[in-house]
Amino acid sequence: MLFLRSKAKSKKNSLKGFSLIELLVAMFIFSLVMMAMVAVSVAVFQSYQKSKAIKKIAEDVGFAMNSIAKDVRMGKIETGPSSSCVGDQKRCLAVTRNHSAETVCYKITSDEAIMVYSNDNCTAGGRVIVDLSGTGMKFDLAKSYFYSRQTDTDAPLRGWAELNLDVESPSATTDAIKVQAIVSSRDYGWEDVP
Repeated sequence: MLFLRSKAKSKKNSLKGFSLIELLVAMFIFSLVMMAMVAVSVAVFQSYQKSKAIKKIAEDVGFAMNSIAKDVRMGKIETGPSSSCVGDQKRCLAVTRNHSAETVCYKITSDEAIMVYSNDNCTAGGRVIVDLSGTGMKFDLAKSYFYSRQTDTDAPLRGWAELNLDVESPSATTDAIKVQAIVSSRDYGWEDVP
């Protein structure tokens, strides 16, 4: 008999399940772990999207800077009384391309755009080469400028241009993008070549 009682008692203990409190504690711990995993996933996705946007902006600004530098290197900086950039030298840079004698004008038109114009007065026929609208980033107009200077009055086709573009986030959640270059200009006499 003793044997039967212990067998019945062990059978009764083996059918025992979780209590309600144990089940609630387990569900609470599981929900905490799941919320932490979802929060980390959302943060990683947002960080990826932000870095992707910053990379695109940096590439666009770098492309614009390289285009401007190429025109300055292979052209003539148009400064002086006849240039339309005299009153707006910090935001405007006019360059005559040697190979085509075409004058182009690069201008920071707002805190969101850089435009290139196919004339020296920065008015009609412009197209956007950098557009920051919709990105949450803006040019810091106090730090973004073009500065050009002729180095020799006897050879006014030589000079240099300092290009500074500073893109910042108004929310200050990301680092600023700073692109700078000093480019020399020189007349290679290509317009005299037949």
